[in-house]
Amino acid sequence: MAARQKLRILCFGDSLTAGYSYLGSSYHPYHVKMDQMLAMAFPDYEITTDERGKPGDVVKTGFLTRMQECFPPKKHKDDKPPFDWAIVLGGTNDLAFSIPPQEIFKKLTEVWDVPLRRGCKVLALTVPDATMTEGRLKARIDADRKALNELIMGYKKPNLHVYDLHDDLSSTKTSPADRVEYRDDHIHFTPAGYDFIGNKVGMALVSLLVKQRVADLPPAKRRRMFKNDDKLFEEETGSPESLDGGYVVVRRTDLD
Repeated sequence: MAARQKLRILCFGDSLTAGYSYLGSSYHPYHVKMDQMLAMAFPDYEITTDERGKPGDVVKTGFLTRMQECFPPKKHKDDKPPFDWAIVLGGTNDLAFSIPPQEIFKKLTEVWDVPLRRGCKVLALTVPDATMTEGRLKARIDADRKALNELIMGYKKPNLHVYDLHDDLSSTKTSPADRVEYRDDHIHFTPAGYDFIGNKVGMALVSLLVKQRVADLPPAKRRRMFKNDDKLFEEETGSPESLDGGYVVVRRTDLD
């Protein structure tokens, strides 16, 4: 029996990566649902996820040292990186401390560079919205978050990919009932909310992994894979948020 391909993932960040809920009495990391998505899409993979979320940590002062600890120096020149993918989410606490978005972004690029230099791919996530009441503080933080997310979305570097988590959690994408179900407080999420994040991040990573698999195929086989790409499969008619059906459908258009 052939050995299963290993997929090693680092989920790195602050309390939103740790799955902090209910004043710290419960932790439900988003990677729990993400791992389910990946296992369903790639049953031939052996998937391991290391969650390094530190509540209260800020990008400007804490992230870089912790990321360097995750990627220690090579002992031998042929050593492989400890992870294949690093998913990075940070900036919420920096914004609360009035750190300018340009400074947060500059430090984020340094954090991303640690895994990138070791041959690990990076999936950078934009910063989710906060649901505090209206006022000058909210207006300032909203403007800074928008500026930071635009910097993240516009950054280009080989092996670095960006997923707009903020957009998928916005009021235009979620209903009022969903927001009540998903939000624990102004910043954090309920376990259901973290599952929602894991579902979205998982689908983003599935799409990237499928795209890489296709790119590695010979051209002739690549074309055969996409026969009937416009066909609607029965499994697609259910809720896209549900894993109960046991299917993930990825189209060629999803990979372009």
